[in-house]
Amino acid sequence: MAFVKKTRYLLAPPYCKKAETFISPITVSPSEVSDGLNLAGGWRYFKNLKVLQKKKDILIEVQMSAQEFLKVAKNYSKNSLNEAELQIDNLVNKRLPFAKLDMSKPHIMGVINITPDSFYKNSQNNNLNRLNKNFKEMINDGASIVDIGGESSRPGAKKISVVEEKNRVVGPIKQLKNFKVDTLISLDSRNLSTMKTCYKFGVDIFNDITAFKEGNKLEFISKTDSPIIIMHMQKKPINMQINPKYNFAPIDIYKFFSKKIIDLIEVGVKKSNIVIDPGIGFGKNLSDNLNILQYLPLFHGLGVPILIGVSRKSLIGDLTIDDYKLRGKNKKKIKPSKRLSGSLAFAMHANVSGVQILRTHDVFETNQALICQKSLNL
Repeated sequence: MAFVKKTRYLLAPPYCKKAETFISPITVSPSEVSDGLNLAGGWRYFKNLKVLQKKKDILIEVQMSAQEFLKVAKNYSKNSLNEAELQIDNLVNKRLPFAKLDMSKPHIMGVINITPDSFYKNSQNNNLNRLNKNFKEMINDGASIVDIGGESSRPGAKKISVVEEKNRVVGPIKQLKNFKVDTLISLDSRNLSTMKTCYKFGVDIFNDITAFKEGNKLEFISKTDSPIIIMHMQKKPINMQINPKYNFAPIDIYKFFSKKIIDLIEVGVKKSNIVIDPGIGFGKNLSDNLNILQYLPLFHGLGVPILIGVSRKSLIGDLTIDDYKLRGKNKKKIKPSKRLSGSLAFAMHANVSGVQILRTHDVFETNQALICQKSLNL
């Protein structure tokens, strides 16, 4: 694993063959800059960059202004300048609407699990009355999207049959679509057959933890012009937490998405139909997750909206247990029911990083935190 060394000087000119170059904007509010660049046409701005350069196992970070970065690139070569301008444009260009949602403001995706084994018991819906109640509450509390899944993807979870997944989700989705509300319904599934069935009943978005890696899925989403969320995951849920390995997770995942977006566009998927999810907790250890969160603005360079899901996840418990240990206290477990505060802290970090979609089990609390943060112009 590479470690970032913060230095004053680049390893090489930007975008030359000697080192890979990546840029992560240092986001601020409009009130903090008078001449900053608007990030992705949204609510955050930037003037300065974290420039990451990677050469074999050496990884450095240099902070400089966007103008200085362009000047350094220009002094090296025209090709270097062209690439630098392209990357800055990717950061600045306004995102097109996704599933008719305005990506210039943050959105909340509520989570409804129709599963008996989801890692967070309070998110499980074992009857239609509870499902309907949760759905209506999420709408009232500010969810733009409700994500419905019938198969647990918690670490160690075994894959269920497609028949079982359909038995869990198809009927409820049909019923929820009858409410005829503006809130969109997303299907959290990795099975093409389930996607096809739910598409017939009006599902608005497909959310696939395997990033639509099978060709037949790509053909389906291209033909149906469906909005999709592609997530990064190492291995499969049953074994993804067994010794995950990265050189440096943010860069490795950025490169994965960069190639994936090109592949999707080549088979006819519109760029405006793509949202990326770095997959916190999916084949990542604690330091990987923290590195991704620290460099979240990096992913704006992909030119598509970002979704982040940290709600109630185990890294919150791990960090809390580590704090107990530092204070000489013994604490072996922090249950998902005790991870709301950490969920909100990371959600607000994602918001100030300009992330467009926050996936959460706690819509009311997350929306309230957004309201309060917005009132301070942070």
